[in-house]
Amino acid sequence: MTPRFIFSSDLYRRGLVVLLAVSLPFLGSATAQPPARPTSAAPLTEAAVVARVEKSVDRALKYLASKQLPDGGWHNNQAINGLSLLAFLGRGHVPGRGPYAEVLENGKKAILRSQNDAGFLGGTMYEHGLATLALSELYGMDPDPILEQKLRKAVQLIISAQSPAGGWRYNPVPNDQDLSVTVVQIVALRAANNAEIEVPEQVIEKAVTYIRNSAVPAGGYGYQGQGGATAQTAAAGIVSLQLLGKYDDPSIPKALEFLNKVPVEWKSGPANYFYYFHYYAIQAQYQTGGESWNSWHPKIRELLLSRQNVDGSWDVPDGTAEQANSVGPNKIYWTAMSSLILEIYMHFLPAYQR
Repeated sequence: MTPRFIFSSDLYRRGLVVLLAVSLPFLGSATAQPPARPTSAAPLTEAAVVARVEKSVDRALKYLASKQLPDGGWHNNQAINGLSLLAFLGRGHVPGRGPYAEVLENGKKAILRSQNDAGFLGGTMYEHGLATLALSELYGMDPDPILEQKLRKAVQLIISAQSPAGGWRYNPVPNDQDLSVTVVQIVALRAANNAEIEVPEQVIEKAVTYIRNSAVPAGGYGYQGQGGATAQTAAAGIVSLQLLGKYDDPSIPKALEFLNKVPVEWKSGPANYFYYFHYYAIQAQYQTGGESWNSWHPKIRELLLSRQNVDGSWDVPDGTAEQANSVGPNKIYWTAMSSLILEIYMHFLPAYQR
């Protein structure tokens, strides 16, 4: 098949940035937090860093595999299922072989079964975008014709749901938009395009316009328009423009200043959506590179490594928004997200390439 890339060649070279924006109404009981442990961001050799991270992620994937349900999913929400699949792919596990071949195959089938006749995966565009992203990454490694058929329908639904302003909202209709939902659709389309599923240029141009129009003059990006940047939306806006090839957009420097003032700590604060924020932030910092990246990444790396549970899972800081009653039981969301943040060092997915 001849590739038909609509995105710029420079953006394709730099690769995909996998993002997440999840706000899910799950039920579940909160779990006790372990006592605070000191963290260190002392410099390490690259080999030593990667060895520690690989060991940590391997433990996490073993935990996730143990929580897979008989139907192949991890939850009835396709965002959680997509996240879990991406965690395995991000460690270099591929469909059809290796110790997690069955995990990946069953996870793929669980997401595909959720699609309705219109192509919609899940109950909101959050779910749909993340599920489409996971299927796109799988399709790049697994040319299953059923997967391709359903993925194309999912991509077409995203295209048809873009609002006149260039963004997306919770429902698959082109009526409204917000930054958190828009980010997920952008990355899903980028991943699909990498897998040779064409995305119209005008869809990308409209998305760029929407992100630029969300820039707050003082720094950061607003959730809807320019009204009040947060830690989460600042990171999401930066990486959205990077993903769309606008690495030198004039709004990014002030947004980075805003981002770099957010403390990296295991408690409630400006980054109230702890994992949501740090997944965006690590990607934005990696794409930025240089001093900003070098200052940021050891802090979150050491914090996560110090907080991993003995069974390979992670918890969440007390008082933050992503408690078990919001993101579901069994620590699946927290563990998958921690794995994906740490997998920035591994470069198996296009997400971890500049």
